[in-house]
Amino acid sequence: MASRLCVLLLWAIAQTRAGFGPSVRVDHETRPAWACYHPDIALAPGCNGQLVYVAFENDSVPFLVERSDIAFQRSTDGGLTWLPENVIVRRGNRFACYPDLKVAGDGTIHLVFTDRIDGSNGHICATRSTDGGFTWETPVQVDDNPSRVPVGWARLALDSLGNLFCCWTDNRGGYLRVYADRSTDGGLSWGTDIRVDDDTVSFNCYPPDVYVQPGTNHYLVVAVAPVRQPGGIVLHSHFYRSTDMGLTFSTGFQLDTFSGYCQQPHVVADEGHIITDYTGNGYGNQCVTLARTCFTPADSWSGQVLVTELDTIYSSFTNGAKLAIDQNGTVHTALMIADRRTTIWNIYYTKSTDHGTSWLPREAVDSLPAIQQWDPTIAVDELGYAYIAWQDMRNPKAQIWFATNSQVGISSQEIQRTRAGLCCLPAVFRDYTTILTDAPKVAIYDATGRLVRTLTARHSSAGAGHIWDGTGETGLVLPAGVYLVRAGANSTRVVLLSY
Repeated sequence: MASRLCVLLLWAIAQTRAGFGPSVRVDHETRPAWACYHPDIALAPGCNGQLVYVAFENDSVPFLVERSDIAFQRSTDGGLTWLPENVIVRRGNRFACYPDLKVAGDGTIHLVFTDRIDGSNGHICATRSTDGGFTWETPVQVDDNPSRVPVGWARLALDSLGNLFCCWTDNRGGYLRVYADRSTDGGLSWGTDIRVDDDTVSFNCYPPDVYVQPGTNHYLVVAVAPVRQPGGIVLHSHFYRSTDMGLTFSTGFQLDTFSGYCQQPHVVADEGHIITDYTGNGYGNQCVTLARTCFTPADSWSGQVLVTELDTIYSSFTNGAKLAIDQNGTVHTALMIADRRTTIWNIYYTKSTDHGTSWLPREAVDSLPAIQQWDPTIAVDELGYAYIAWQDMRNPKAQIWFATNSQVGISSQEIQRTRAGLCCLPAVFRDYTTILTDAPKVAIYDATGRLVRTLTARHSSAGAGHIWDGTGETGLVLPAGVYLVRAGANSTRVVLLSY
């Protein structure tokens, strides 16, 4: 009952607010010659946006990058507060970059990134954390190429069977092509790389995006590939699909009709729709973002619809209108838009409630209009609220900042009201959960009513809280099952999964 009341309280609070709350800084990089770039954001499932994870590059940049690390941050209160220090996931060898995060149903955090060892040459690597991001396993190589070649922009998706699907750009054939691989053991090992694109033009392909369609386990890929036209080679966004879980891919379907160039496509899906977007030079020298929807299983594609004009002569070349989709099928996007007069980049948000066939007017995510803000990344919670992180230059070196339109994570008073009950985030976990309560002690009972653990409040990123790592006081791992968590007069149930 307490857990349900917690969810209802979060929903009631969120429904009374509109728009994005004050932005907060995510990273804690204080060294003067270091800066942070290229964030990616993910939410733990079943937590209504309370557990927020962000990974990003942490670079040394006096004049020339000397090294780049992958860093991680987490918030247990919806983005209100973050860890006092960044967790270093991977120290660059020498240049680790472009992280992408996904969270499995059991709470395991999966991360892929580019590890550049020799200039732009390197490999795609994967790692994971089973304790909420505090520690990370030794990275493993995803691509099966024994040689170091230019690679980059790895993207990750999870299917319903727990398999990991990774896609990236790869120069092993002399031009950048789109390659993919799958892991069937939770990212510990990877199979044989498969080339996704079917391009025959001697020109590069550019960064892909991936998604697994619910209900079908179809692997979806969008990427930019060259097309030879009478006037020369033109870059277009293409859609590829695998119906055999990444073993083979369909012929590329061209999404856009731009006559100049197209960049940075993205894709999400529910059981009946595949929604894509892409950005290009569509009207004179004005850059626009368009969307296109596939109605499945009939495979009927809609026409192109305008998401927003970017009002700029520049494009969202690398991290444009990333997409997220909630459980009701509403599609959300965070966009990097520049003012034509000032060329100041800012972050905007819009959404579609009809599977991408029309879009609401865009709104600013942050209230500082004269600050360069780049590379937005977006996630949505179970209630349909957006969580956005981006690279921000307000201080003026690059930092990672965050905002949400849920508002739950932006008011400490409301968080404390929520905590007056009892919440376990996540309520279904393998070896780690955060217990939100004001009570100084928490007791955990098994299904027979036997007391198996007593926790005393410890400091966490959300303030005074409780961390349950799933082990008994003797250090033995507790068996899988349903457990009762009691704090004062409140109680709630959690499910501990087996390894």
